[in-house]
Amino acid sequence: MGSPITLSGFNKIDFNVILSAVMEQERAPIRMLEAQKKTYETQNTAFGTFAGKLATLETAVKNLADVSSLAKLTATSSDTTAVGVSTTSGTVSGTYDVVVNELAKAQVTTSTSTYASMDDVVATSGTLSLLKSGNPPVDIVITGSMSVKQLADAINASSNAPVAASVVQAAPGQYRLVLTGKSTGTANAFTMTSSLSGGNGLTFADTDSDGVYGDSAADNSQNAINASATVNGVAISSSTNTITDAAPGVTLTLLKKDPTTTISVTASRDNSAAEDLVNAFAKAYNDVVGFVKDQTAAAANGRPSIGRDSVVRGFQQALGSKLSAEYTVGGTFTRLASIGVEFDVNGKLTLNKTVFENALASNQGNVQKLLSGTDGTGGAFGTIKALVKEYTQSGGQVGGAQNRLNDQVKNLRNRLDALEDQLAIRREALQKQFIASDMLMSQLNSQGSSLSQLGGQYRLF
Repeated sequence: MGSPITLSGFNKIDFNVILSAVMEQERAPIRMLEAQKKTYETQNTAFGTFAGKLATLETAVKNLADVSSLAKLTATSSDTTAVGVSTTSGTVSGTYDVVVNELAKAQVTTSTSTYASMDDVVATSGTLSLLKSGNPPVDIVITGSMSVKQLADAINASSNAPVAASVVQAAPGQYRLVLTGKSTGTANAFTMTSSLSGGNGLTFADTDSDGVYGDSAADNSQNAINASATVNGVAISSSTNTITDAAPGVTLTLLKKDPTTTISVTASRDNSAAEDLVNAFAKAYNDVVGFVKDQTAAAANGRPSIGRDSVVRGFQQALGSKLSAEYTVGGTFTRLASIGVEFDVNGKLTLNKTVFENALASNQGNVQKLLSGTDGTGGAFGTIKALVKEYTQSGGQVGGAQNRLNDQVKNLRNRLDALEDQLAIRREALQKQFIASDMLMSQLNSQGSSLSQLGGQYRLF
């Protein structure tokens, strides 16, 4: 800013006021550029909001473009404490009688050796080898004094071990090492061999005296067992208690063994799930259109907005065209309006539930084709998905518009910095001129006073 300019008193001229007035006038181009920069920044922020709304729209479109978007089932169980149910995708309704004969279990093998505490030394050297069929053995090697608790920790630290280890107090002052298979089913049974020595030792039951633990049923506290059930009279065996392929689109979770009780599981088409997908799209679409409408109104009122941007207007027009277009893949259903996806009197997209459900009941397959084509790239939403991607993808239309605005803001910032520098130089030059003028006026004022005094002296004569 430079040093303040003093008031000389000559003709009562305040050069500070003059300098401020001159600089304010010369800042006019800077104020114009700052206003333009703020406009670009506001527009860039609006594009960010627009991008977020398009992302929500894109998710809704992708869901409907999925070739199984309408393949929704709901399932119920007559006893959820015995058989739990959930659904994936499918279109086959039906009732299934389920009898749970056996639950899948993991093998449990308990040491016959006992320990007074978890800190008792189990061994000082040797190897405990754990083996699951079809897998290489997992060796737990002991090279120094190791307690039973430390051995359990070493087993658990091995990610490849087929078992989880724990030290259990079976009775007061009597601890045992318990090995439990990490997975249920006979395929996940395990065996052990040991060359451990020193300490209190480690032993398990070896009924057949072959030096291998866990290979006989009597060796184990609990043997690995497959789940066993019948579904509509068909025998099912599974290594887990989750059965996914006995009823199309339905997952059964076996929870309670009861061979004398039949559990009824009913699967039916879930139109509400399909309706939720369409309603989610309608909401996302209306949100985008409402945003564009607000931006257009702002532009009409002279406020910074993207309502008149070609990217925004182009997207709105293209999307509206696709929603009202005719598609020939859906048989008798050629337009979205024919399945109840329509506009109300206010121009909002809505779902006519009655029309939609009637269309599904008439021919769900053709409704699906209208939405997604045969492979998710055709139909109404396969086409709309491709359109939205043009705008949302990296380097797409919206990203390009934001990059353009960022470049414009950057250029304006550089220009403003240059103008501010020039203005500072201009201010400094004016200050020097005004200071010189002020000093000259002070000198003239001083000389005038001297002349006045000299004139007074002459009047004395």
